[in-house]
Amino acid sequence: MLYLVIGGIILVSIEALVPGFGLFGVAGVSALLWALYLWLGATVEAAMTVAVLAVSSMLIGFWLISKFPDSRIGKLLTLQWRSTTDNGYVGSEPKADLLGKTGVVQSVLRPVGRAIIDGEPVDVVSDGEFFEPGTKIRVVDVTGGRVVVRRNAD
Repeated sequence: MLYLVIGGIILVSIEALVPGFGLFGVAGVSALLWALYLWLGATVEAAMTVAVLAVSSMLIGFWLISKFPDSRIGKLLTLQWRSTTDNGYVGSEPKADLLGKTGVVQSVLRPVGRAIIDGEPVDVVSDGEFFEPGTKIRVVDVTGGRVVVRRNAD
């Protein structure tokens, strides 16, 4: 029984220190519950006690996980600031002004490459076709930093 307690504590400690899928934690808690069952005498009453303890612990744990971030202590311990575009955070330079403009392919587009649009090099992606350098293109879609081009029909 002592080995179960020591092993359970070690497994739970490993789970707390090493990121994983919960295997060590489940094994550690199971070992601790089995040790409790044996310590209580390995009877039907002991099994019921351990089962009630396990289920109630899970319910309390789920309740804490759902309520803790909104509590006063939870708000102090968790990050409340959000990095949104409304706050001025952007992942890439907005390029919406390029929509409809024409340019020339600078490097081979397979389907990603570079093009010169308004005299500036721009990373672009074709809508599936491969383009050789010198091909005239038109910007047909801009989503964030992704600039989609097609062959210019002109």
